[in-house]
Amino acid sequence: MFELLHVIETLGSGGAERLLHTNLTHLDRARFRSSVVTLRASPDHWRAPIEALGVSVETLGVRTRRDLPSAVGRLRKLLSLRGVALVHTHLWEANLVGRLAGRLAGVPVISSIHNPDYEPSVWKAGRQGHGVKRRVFLALDRGTARIGCARMIAVSESVRESARAYLRFPLERIDVVENPIDLEELRRPAARDRGALLHEIGLPADVLVLLNVARLSPQKGLHHAIDALPRILEAHPRAHLLSVGAQDHQEWLDTLRRRSEERGVAGHVHFLGPRRDIPDLLRACDVFVFPSLFEGLGLALIEAMAAGCVCVASAVGPVTELVRDGVEGFLVPPGDDAALARAVLQAIDDVPRRRMLSASAKESATRRFDPKAAADRLEAVYERVLAAPGRV
Repeated sequence: MFELLHVIETLGSGGAERLLHTNLTHLDRARFRSSVVTLRASPDHWRAPIEALGVSVETLGVRTRRDLPSAVGRLRKLLSLRGVALVHTHLWEANLVGRLAGRLAGVPVISSIHNPDYEPSVWKAGRQGHGVKRRVFLALDRGTARIGCARMIAVSESVRESARAYLRFPLERIDVVENPIDLEELRRPAARDRGALLHEIGLPADVLVLLNVARLSPQKGLHHAIDALPRILEAHPRAHLLSVGAQDHQEWLDTLRRRSEERGVAGHVHFLGPRRDIPDLLRACDVFVFPSLFEGLGLALIEAMAAGCVCVASAVGPVTELVRDGVEGFLVPPGDDAALARAVLQAIDDVPRRRMLSASAKESATRRFDPKAAADRLEAVYERVLAAPGRV
């Protein structure tokens, strides 16, 4: 049995953290004994579910980026004490800390790449700040990948190619393992019916539910859904937009609330925060809205497809690998509020087509994103690196 350590920034409610839980659920425990280390203690949305799997979780106590160098030393010590055979890192800070600690301890490291972080469109959307900051981030990512990363795992072909281009990492050492979803969770009976769920939220049972599941950040494009809402309400005054996801950035939440007020739709936009009843919300929604400006793959979109939701999504890189326009859903240009409104209205009004898209999306997602098959592919990557442990 190999000792496997997963290093991630936090266990908040985001897609990378959810992916980690799904992978831990399906990895072969007879071959790999997993534990998790987070850089920061909070948020910890996924900590209890991961510990319920029998996987230990501890934190390195990072509070600011100034603590990252000391976190490298603490992680190096932990790797040696535990006899860790392989480290798997997720997200930018954890990738840096894990690669350096692994290099110092002589333990091979695999890094998952969840987004095309250095693409011009990503920086234009304000993901990392000004140009100097971008160059520093890229240099650190590229340098630590060169000296301390045995292989990378990209969540899509688009992300794989982006990592090759910007991190200058050999393409033959980047494996694609698409994000799996928890199909069993989606198949469980609803905890309560649609009416009861909407009543809890404070809405009547006859509303039209437009659902977005994503953390609140400019990347996810919720502001464009808010801008599209006045056009939608002209035709369907009962439409309500529900936002579900982490609200870690109060300033952006305040910006979205002001935008809702300025557009005259504040009473139709509901910021619900992170929730554990997403399958019930997916069953309750009429249209799933995914207006992201960029994505690595789009785990929330995949879950919506698997639940049989009619999806309207931005035609950005990896999303076009998931959705064929008019087949599994509707695709619109990113940032185009008018096109988003038209597509949502078409999804609402064309009932026969909505049923066809729902069935096609469900079949495609459940076939492609089975968690056991993804775990098998992940284990194959682990074994390839363990067979050549000198490549760190």
